[in-house]
Amino acid sequence: MRPLKLCFLGWGDHVHLERWAGYFASAGHNVSVLSFNGKGRYPLGVRQYVLHCAGRRTALADAELRLLFWRLRPDLVHVHWAHFAVAAARAWSGPLAVTAWGSDIYRQEEFGHGQWMALSRSLSRANLLTCDSDDLAQAITQRCSLTEGSVKVVQWGVDTDLFSAGPSKLADDLGIAGRPVIFSARSFLPIYNQETVVEAFALARKAVPSAFLLMKIYGGDPEYLRAIRARIAKLGFEQDCRIVDNVPYERMPDLYRAARITVSIPLSDATSMSLLEAMACGSLPLTSDLPSLRDWIVNGENGYIAPATDVEAIARYMVRGMTDDGFCSRAAVCNRQLILARASQAVHMQRCEQLYRDALRRYDYVRSAITG
Repeated sequence: MRPLKLCFLGWGDHVHLERWAGYFASAGHNVSVLSFNGKGRYPLGVRQYVLHCAGRRTALADAELRLLFWRLRPDLVHVHWAHFAVAAARAWSGPLAVTAWGSDIYRQEEFGHGQWMALSRSLSRANLLTCDSDDLAQAITQRCSLTEGSVKVVQWGVDTDLFSAGPSKLADDLGIAGRPVIFSARSFLPIYNQETVVEAFALARKAVPSAFLLMKIYGGDPEYLRAIRARIAKLGFEQDCRIVDNVPYERMPDLYRAARITVSIPLSDATSMSLLEAMACGSLPLTSDLPSLRDWIVNGENGYIAPATDVEAIARYMVRGMTDDGFCSRAAVCNRQLILARASQAVHMQRCEQLYRDALRRYDYVRSAITG
């Protein structure tokens, strides 16, 4: 089959888009990325364009998009983050794919009625809609008044060769090898509920004094980060906590390998990539009680689930995970098998390629029927 000419539209320097578009470039397809912020790290040959008119007058932003689409002439435009589809649909009349990320659908209160109406119209005209969980697919269908079954579930997928169990050089470098490490993998934004993580860790540390909390900076809100640092200082465990700077994607497995437990307790979420990557590396998942996450974790069998704001329950699960070696070992084996079976990046991206080709065939059939 011939290579596809694909144009991706979204936050070009976000790891999710880097991985998705990068996979198709590495697989031999012709890939361009139109970015609303900065340039990302992609395989050689990927053409990147920063949209300088984004956020300015609508007519000017649309004109910039139309010009780039005309120059690139892709087979298909793939929008990442659903609300960006509104601009894409104005500027592009060809085959359109849209992937929702979760925050664009679940955080309904952040968008006005007019924005939802515009989104519904744009998604109704898309040739392919994807997301990463059945719950999110249902939310898109209901909130945007779409036909049942029109949204396909495609995982971002885990690179299971890169994300695997093994020793952690980072633990040695930080001097925490042998200590029970809890890793909070999410960004410093209020939606990711880091204040509850530090409160729960402070309680768990009373039962397991050798515990160590590891966190990482990935974008986020500087004011929120300062508030979390201040809370850690007030709780008195600065010496037992480390917030590392932004880590390149290829070094992320070392963070998970250093951690006995990976905690992710957002207030809302789709399928968390950090959750799946932790599971692939053998780190025990502790997550909030959300439908998309219950698709992967059975409480007490392969991880722990707790209400997102229940500090005491989260602390209890932290203690259990740090003290029950047998459970952690069994869960690690189970979770590795689960990721290989259900969340392989190669499997899901190959499925996505087939969905692209199916969407293009349907588009060509309809166009020929209309013109013909």
